[in-house]
Amino acid sequence: MTKKKHNNLSGWKPLKLEGSVFSGNVEDLIGIEELTDYKLEKENDKTEIVICNEESNNKKDKVSPKRKRSSIWLENDIDVNEPLLKKAKKLKSKKKKLKRKNDEKDSKCLSSKNGVVTNSNNQFSNEYNDEKNDIYDNDAQKWHILGVPTPIIKALKDQKFHNPTHIQALTLPPAILGRRDILGAAETGSGKTLAFGIPIINGILELKNKESDMEFRKKTNESFNENNIGCVRVINNVKMNETQTYMKPLYALILTPTRELAIQIKNHLTKAVKYTDIKIAVVLGGMAAVKQERILNKEPEIVIATPGRLWELIQQGNPHLSKVDSIKYLAIDETDRMLEKGHFQELQQLLEKINTNERKLRERQTFVFSATLTMVHDIPEYLEKKKRKHSKSRIQKLTPDQKLQKIMELVGIKNPKIIDVTKKSGTATNLTECRIACTIDHKDYYLYYFLKRYSGRTLVFCNSIGCVKRLATLLGILDCRPLPLHATTDVAARGLDIPNVEHVIHYQVPRTSESYVHRSGRTARAQKNGITVLMMEPSEKQYYSKLCKTLDRTEDLPMFPVVDKLLIAVKERVDIAREIDKLELKYRRDNSQKSWLRKAVEEMDLVLEEDEEDLTTEMKEIADLKHRLKIKKHQLSSLTSKTIFPKGFSGKYPDINTEFKLNEDHQKAVDVMKKAIEEIPAKKKKRNEKSNIKKNSFKTKVKRKKNRNKV
Repeated sequence: MTKKKHNNLSGWKPLKLEGSVFSGNVEDLIGIEELTDYKLEKENDKTEIVICNEESNNKKDKVSPKRKRSSIWLENDIDVNEPLLKKAKKLKSKKKKLKRKNDEKDSKCLSSKNGVVTNSNNQFSNEYNDEKNDIYDNDAQKWHILGVPTPIIKALKDQKFHNPTHIQALTLPPAILGRRDILGAAETGSGKTLAFGIPIINGILELKNKESDMEFRKKTNESFNENNIGCVRVINNVKMNETQTYMKPLYALILTPTRELAIQIKNHLTKAVKYTDIKIAVVLGGMAAVKQERILNKEPEIVIATPGRLWELIQQGNPHLSKVDSIKYLAIDETDRMLEKGHFQELQQLLEKINTNERKLRERQTFVFSATLTMVHDIPEYLEKKKRKHSKSRIQKLTPDQKLQKIMELVGIKNPKIIDVTKKSGTATNLTECRIACTIDHKDYYLYYFLKRYSGRTLVFCNSIGCVKRLATLLGILDCRPLPLHATTDVAARGLDIPNVEHVIHYQVPRTSESYVHRSGRTARAQKNGITVLMMEPSEKQYYSKLCKTLDRTEDLPMFPVVDKLLIAVKERVDIAREIDKLELKYRRDNSQKSWLRKAVEEMDLVLEEDEEDLTTEMKEIADLKHRLKIKKHQLSSLTSKTIFPKGFSGKYPDINTEFKLNEDHQKAVDVMKKAIEEIPAKKKKRNEKSNIKKNSFKTKVKRKKNRNKV
């Protein structure tokens, strides 16, 4: 374009350019202007282009105030008659060389003073250096080589996640760098959430960057006109249609079987996106629908949901969830439970809705994770009964390969990367497993013994609500301060990261191997040590045998060491607590029956006639019951005020006055069990030696007898 003066006003008029003006590297080129008033002057072996105007009369020292003097310095080896673009390229290369020389000079000026490196020429920001060191330290490199981006690495470092776990190290490279679908199985507490969460966050960051680049290019291309290259056409006073607002896409959907697990995943991922602008929302039952609508109106990029509430909101026509068929990432956690028939019918409907668009299905990346993904167990008893009644409907046990194939078909993934880091036992490597064999009446003794003997947070799992209530009442009387949680036992057993759980006790043998693995997985999490104790009575032996068979156990679980002499004080306390429980239950029942009778009589406007003798007898019974209850509580209180396991306890002469408690030493149940496991080979050897001695003695006796008979 040529700029000339017309009627004392500056204006532009088209200029026809010959040849390919924009050939070559023109990334730093802003515009082209034809200079009409200029002259070339030489000074100090350099050529200067001096831009003038009519008022200056082409004088160097008289430049118009409207247009200040601007000059371009050219080296002697550059020909003035060269095209302008070639000159610009040479100037650019010269600038780079000059900058490189200055950088080398600056590096030589670096001096070390008092252990701190300073630079007199360049002042760098301390914050920038600190951030650079944080990102590229040794721990960060371990994440960086797996493909994890810098913002996520920074967030992981804030959480002190210095090293990736085994499942993360195997999952992240194929998921991030290869964009493979993942079918993963790992023990609970092994870091599965971040194994699928990090690739999803990384993918969303890449998509958002790509979309922002495309939007910028689109706007840039629209700003250029075919006839007016380099000019921007500005249109004023244009009203935009309100309906043409930008709708943020729904990038990822994560499905979980329980509300508690959904909230836990949301908390983990929220910490991981700390240094990004990604929004995460959770959709689950038990939360007000209005609140969830308000959350979804913010258009979060990631939605974590339980199938029931998600399907309900989709059917109601939520606009943000209507994009569920075009998501880029799908993750299903605890898949083995999610895909059980009869439990989550909404999941199958959701998968049909999500997989309607075949093109989007091919572009989607899917993650399927569980701790017991390929575990196969026997058919439940109620199904066995149905099988006998209806011989036509055959129920077959699936093999691990068949179960994987079924999961892939239901979810809609093909040729995934299968990562299975579970042991044959299905439990974590740092988990110590053991058992206690006892009668049903003695289970309370051993449970109270363990709780008082070994301090630390303990989870006790039962198979029924009634058992949970009874144990909670009994342990409450014994001042163990239990926290009962029933009707959600399977919820607490799956996926939840309950902090600082050191012991898991199975008060009753789990009916399935999955329950045993998930319940045991509440301890020994995040590479910490933990112990799980299975309490087994003779009637539960069949369930224990099935458990060992499913988990490929060729040997029995080792026995947890219990000092029988120390059970004397334990039994006394538990027996008194049981009596108190019975008395309180009887007292409550009597009061409830009498109160119900009196209430019914009052409502019918009747008068209840009672003999004085009956009333006196009743009052005596209540008074006697209260008196017995008071005595038992006082007796238990006096026992609990003393140490249960005093130092030097022999069983015959307990030193009750000592203040030393075995609880107060640093002996842990895990260490005790590990020591017992180490001693097992030596004990076996001794038993074998004794048995061999008995056999040899028996053989010698037989020989002697034969010799006598011969004589």
